[in-house]
Amino acid sequence: MQSNPNVPPAMQLLPLLIVIVLLAIRLIRPQRISVTRMWITPIVLCFLTAWVIYANETINPAPPLEIALGLIVGALAGTPFGILRGIHTDVRPTDRPGVMYLGSSWITIVIFAAAFGLRYVIRLLMPQHGSLTGTIGDGLLAFAIAFIITSYYVIFRKYEAESASRR
Repeated sequence: MQSNPNVPPAMQLLPLLIVIVLLAIRLIRPQRISVTRMWITPIVLCFLTAWVIYANETINPAPPLEIALGLIVGALAGTPFGILRGIHTDVRPTDRPGVMYLGSSWITIVIFAAAFGLRYVIRLLMPQHGSLTGTIGDGLLAFAIAFIITSYYVIFRKYEAESASRR
């Protein structure tokens, strides 16, 4: 998306910083989460990503093949990091069925901050490269989404294994 020249660059980062602070507060603490609620986050993020890609296409059109390639590369790069996060996250079932105790995960904040921050920096450094800038940004968003989805899948499998061993 195009930046408003009347708004200082630091103020353009303010919404991103607010989101990061809110996510940090939420993800730094261990929490109880239901299996259903766990899957709502990736679904909402996928819709948000689709909307951002669509909005980017109206401003800086790119060939569909270029967008698809950026999304595929980003998703393939994010998957192993998601698996690692899922493996290293503490997961325990609670006394209520379908609810788990999920350990804190500061790495999730780092990944999202890096993905959105890099996207901002790329747009700042390469404004004249229109479609390439958008494609790289879309790939970074796909990286973050793949990271979340694969980590939640691994976490869900760990939860199922722990629940089965308690029966």
